[in-house]
Amino acid sequence: MPRRFPRLRGDSRLYPFAARTALRRRQKHRAWALRICGAAVLCLAAGLILRDTVFRGGQPEAPVTTAESTEQPSPTPIAITPRAATVDVLAAESADSDVHSSPAPHPSPDAAQAADILPQYQELYAQNPDLAGWLCINGTNINYPVVQADNSYYLRRGFDRLYSTAGTLFLDERCRLATPNAAGTANALIYGHNTASGSMFSQLLNYADKAFYTAHPTFQFDTLYEEGTWQVAAVLRTELGADALPYYSFFDASTQEEWQQRVDAILELSLYDTGVVPQYGDQLLTLSTCGVATVTTNSRFAVLAVKIN
Repeated sequence: MPRRFPRLRGDSRLYPFAARTALRRRQKHRAWALRICGAAVLCLAAGLILRDTVFRGGQPEAPVTTAESTEQPSPTPIAITPRAATVDVLAAESADSDVHSSPAPHPSPDAAQAADILPQYQELYAQNPDLAGWLCINGTNINYPVVQADNSYYLRRGFDRLYSTAGTLFLDERCRLATPNAAGTANALIYGHNTASGSMFSQLLNYADKAFYTAHPTFQFDTLYEEGTWQVAAVLRTELGADALPYYSFFDASTQEEWQQRVDAILELSLYDTGVVPQYGDQLLTLSTCGVATVTTNSRFAVLAVKIN
């Protein structure tokens, strides 16, 4: 509105010609600005949808070896026995009073360790050195890389480190996976979103049905250095803050008694009996997601597994 008509209100047809012309010009500019902003938002939304669907949210295709079937011939639960090779960090860290609270370092492999990376993961590791392994669960679409960094970094980033609503499966920053030169933590935790689109850990909830577990009692999780088959031992639902010994705070134990208490607390919450009882010294792996596909929820769903090979 020209300054000499600052108080004009009402029907613009009653305005002086100059004021009416300026008002209509501003209205046109605002309409075009709104159209441009709306088009930009629609393009951004379409780009995100295209990225999450056609381009897998920035996730790479599975290496050939992990895309092949990893199911055991028989769905019968496999008997678990302690293996001396895995009785390592539990005893070695018995004197460490801060073992539960201190984040584990995540150093990059040195030249010698890098040479030990499995051939199928060397190219992926070159693309993103945060790569920690690959998880594949038959009967689901879970066939993704697992990374490790700060726990918040990959919540909304793909493997290519660009924005992705589904994020990437990631290993808790307080965990260590075994390397050729060092043992890992007793229990490794992998987190993933329960998305409405069905990607990431959405289909992990299939394990709530015992029939699905019976058909798929094992899954494949490979580290950079070793292929691994894992037997499901417990499937549980819980709420944040509801348990005295929550599964998401269990990484290591200073004594065998403490280790047993943590494992028993998880087994007691299991939705059904798998017949698999972890033994002290077994390498454990926990897969964790939200219990329902919402933006914010305190509900948690988890699968505890034991390494069997």
